[in-house]
Amino acid sequence: MKSVVKFLLFMTLGIIVTLGAVASLFLVRGGVFYKNEAVSPGACKNIALSGGSAEDIQTNRLSKIAYLSVLDRRAIGNGKHLTGTVLSLDLGADNPVPQPALISQPDDFRPHGLSLFTNVSGRTSLFVLNHAEDGEKIELFIKDGDDPAFEHIRTFSSPLLIKPNDIVAISESSFYVANDSGASNALERAAEMLLAIGLSPLVYFDGTTFSIPADDLKSAGGINVNQERTKLFVGETLGKSIKVYDLNTDGAVYGEPETISLAGGVDNIDVDANGVLWIANHTNTLSLIKHFTDASSPSPTQIQTITFNAYDQVKITTVYEEDGTTFSAGSVANRVGDQILMGSITEKRVRICQMQGG
Repeated sequence: MKSVVKFLLFMTLGIIVTLGAVASLFLVRGGVFYKNEAVSPGACKNIALSGGSAEDIQTNRLSKIAYLSVLDRRAIGNGKHLTGTVLSLDLGADNPVPQPALISQPDDFRPHGLSLFTNVSGRTSLFVLNHAEDGEKIELFIKDGDDPAFEHIRTFSSPLLIKPNDIVAISESSFYVANDSGASNALERAAEMLLAIGLSPLVYFDGTTFSIPADDLKSAGGINVNQERTKLFVGETLGKSIKVYDLNTDGAVYGEPETISLAGGVDNIDVDANGVLWIANHTNTLSLIKHFTDASSPSPTQIQTITFNAYDQVKITTVYEEDGTTFSAGSVANRVGDQILMGSITEKRVRICQMQGG
């Protein structure tokens, strides 16, 4: 009898220790103990948005026109049935004012990730993830040359779009999509969240067929390519890292990816005119969850750059960081000239900072 009691005590102690270890790892991974510093590149100002927040931003650097994925995401999270749109912002203007960017859009349009592709004749394609109520979709909009706005021309859908977060165009007809979850049940979702098990699939559309070239990402967030379209960058929110894949001339990934580790949960990735990566990180993902339901509880914003040297070594620099009291839940940053344009998951405004020294 004593041996049975002893065994049960050891089992109970083992379970308690295991649960404690899992909880501790979860808190560390969630960034609860991370201390944000106050970092800014220069003077900043806010521009108000009507209709919601700009979770993702894509900028045409030749025209200096930024395109904003606008939706009231907190209201959606509270169960309201709302739609959103894409707005444009002229960063070359002294006082930029958000303008409609779409001539037409689907009736049930809840935009998320964006991607621009301009061909040699000046025709620009805008791919937009759409969390429609009847299923996940990708909407394609087109504008020619100096046309002021985009027209909706096509909708893509696939069962492989499980929980899409971001998209990057490889050509006018091909693209990659990052799913931020691959869980098919509550147990798998718990494994993703608590243990950072990589289950998220990377989806590729080659112009004809959807496929999954990788299915082990740790909650894929942002995604982008270099200017030569030879490297694909995929952010892992729970993995606190970026996977770097090599691309063939046809746009398909090959080989094993490299990993760049970061201090926060990676959200959107932008690539500037010099090939520098601009990363929005959530340094405290638990505060982000709380902030999404309680606007009075701030969530830190961190913007970092990744610069590659001739030997593919990386330099990571923090360009903007704060505790969220000024600008919460920053999710994207675009550099255009001497300006940095930031968007947020929840803030109904964008933030523009002027870089000191250019």
